[in-house]
Amino acid sequence: MRRLLALLFLLASLAPAPASADPGIDVFYRDELLRVTLNGSYSGSYYQVWRSGELVGQYNPLGSDYTLCTGDCFLTDLQVRPGQTYYYRFDLQGPDGQSYSYGPYAVVVPDTPLGARVSPNPSRSDVRIELSLPGSRRSDSPLTTDARVLDLQGRTVRVLHSGGLARGTSALTWDGRGDDGKQVGAGVYFVRLVTPLGHSTTRLIRFR
Repeated sequence: MRRLLALLFLLASLAPAPASADPGIDVFYRDELLRVTLNGSYSGSYYQVWRSGELVGQYNPLGSDYTLCTGDCFLTDLQVRPGQTYYYRFDLQGPDGQSYSYGPYAVVVPDTPLGARVSPNPSRSDVRIELSLPGSRRSDSPLTTDARVLDLQGRTVRVLHSGGLARGTSALTWDGRGDDGKQVGAGVYFVRLVTPLGHSTTRLIRFR
């Protein structure tokens, strides 16, 4: 019995160790610029990143050759569309001459939701109003947009924007005045955003 246990232990020690999982990634996206960083330090390695629009499909290189990694191995992709999913693979050549391939990693590019964000809220001074329209600022045409401040009765207090507006996020400022130039009273108001893609209403509270 002891010999059998010893033999089993010897066989287990000679068995290859299970392959380690791929490292994770960090994703940063802003103003239609996507940056994906491979977790870990790979200083001295050369790497190349490949991209595909499908998990099982043709992968094309981002860049014409391998790049020296001085710390982080990362990609910067400007050719992405909000709401789409892309797959990235990192191919590395380590300082020891070994080759490594990590991925593919699925990255979903967030799309800007339709809506308005008010800050500060409540407020007794000027407020910043960010209007968000889905789509790509680079590749999608502007949308006909109407944004205005309404009172509790649904009457227009101030027209903030009327006409074409670029996709993504656009910032406006409301000084608390109506279309007649007078300061509005304290109370509850609404920022109403209307586009061909839908509409949104955000509550706004004013103090004196």
